[in-house]
Amino acid sequence: MTKKNILLGTLIAAFALGTSGVAEAKCYGFRGNNIRVCVEGHDNSARRQATSVCEDVTGSSCSISGDSGSTCQRSSNIRCYDADGDEQRRIELDD
Repeated sequence: MTKKNILLGTLIAAFALGTSGVAEAKCYGFRGNNIRVCVEGHDNSARRQATSVCEDVTGSSCSISGDSGSTCQRSSNIRCYDADGDEQRRIELDD
């Protein structure tokens, strides 16, 4: 292996490690519910956290129907909750 190949491999590995840890925030919607729960991250742990908040707020089982990006604005149809289960008028999470 040449020095050029080793350097290229090292740069690719460093880039992959640097971008894999980027957390993306999401606001999740739930089937049959008019709420969105906004949490940091979009992995299984974040989805479980959002589901748990939904279940605590509604008192029933919740199933994620999708996400609405990283913002939630309260309206006559939608209520917004943060990761602690506190209702908010507007939530804007960093992407």
